[in-house]
Amino acid sequence: MIGPVHALAGYLVAYVAVGGLRIKGPRDGVLAAILGAAPDVDYASPFPFGTPFGHHGVTHSPLLLTLVSAPFLAKYRWKAVPYFLALMSHIVADLADNTVPLLAPVSWEEFGLRFSLSSSSLPLAHFLQLLVTMVSACAVVKGWRSFPVSLPEKYDRLATPVLILSILAVPFLPWFITGDLQVFLNLSKEPFFIISVILFLSSSILILLILMLNVKFLASRILSGLRVFSAASPRA
Repeated sequence: MIGPVHALAGYLVAYVAVGGLRIKGPRDGVLAAILGAAPDVDYASPFPFGTPFGHHGVTHSPLLLTLVSAPFLAKYRWKAVPYFLALMSHIVADLADNTVPLLAPVSWEEFGLRFSLSSSSLPLAHFLQLLVTMVSACAVVKGWRSFPVSLPEKYDRLATPVLILSILAVPFLPWFITGDLQVFLNLSKEPFFIISVILFLSSSILILLILMLNVKFLASRILSGLRVFSAASPRA
């Protein structure tokens, strides 16, 4: 599953969970989307696929992700559940679409249905990703108040570094997208080129829209941080 669809799946799962659990208090669609794509941080790893520190390694282990999430679940309880489910949606999606080390760290053997790796099940893989993209678009439009993707000016300070790190990852996006395109739009293996292009563009445009809605907020927080740093620096 391509990165933008992972992010949208995270948002969608958290959106449904927030409504189902009737959670009150701050609701953050941006954080849910970031968590949905977060395990693919290992995409840049120089180690081989499926090894502990390679792509689909430690960051794709359900047990290790649960252990990392445990302190947040213990502190915030039900309020943290939608975001934990957003994170785990990545593992479920990869389990259907590709493979994951389901038993790691006990065993690093990869398990999965491999929908995207078989020509017979490839149409199903495309359909599922298009479905996630379209339903997520409807949820973003419908939930702009109940589960917003536009962050308020007053926001949790602890989340700001996560957002800034996400912005710092932007220079790596061309390389990431090129890798995704090489795999996803390979004409020699892919008879569904047009569907692939539609899926890639529609999901990417939706993610870019979410980022654009938060440009003002992110710029204000970054500039505010720079002013604080400048004021704290010793003057010559």
